[in-house]
Amino acid sequence: MTRNYIKKRAEAWIRELIELAREMEYKGRYDLERRYVSLALEISRHYKVKIQNKRYICKNCKIILIPGRNAEVRIKKGRVNLKCLRCGNIKRFVI
Repeated sequence: MTRNYIKKRAEAWIRELIELAREMEYKGRYDLERRYVSLALEISRHYKVKIQNKRYICKNCKIILIPGRNAEVRIKKGRVNLKCLRCGNIKRFVI
């Protein structure tokens, strides 16, 4: 097996886990959501693959941030503040 194949398979697996985590957020299964996000992060680190839209993962409580559902979005001084409503962690990034 080539490295490209392994990386592509890891990327697909990560996308699948993130999608499952998003579904679990809507179903209210927060324990499974955290587990799926943790697995995706571990796979990303192990195979050195980037996660798409990593800014929508809370670093503190390992959940998918969905604006309007479990995250609050504010724009201040040319920055976007994304606040997790479960743990209160704030992610800031430039527009």
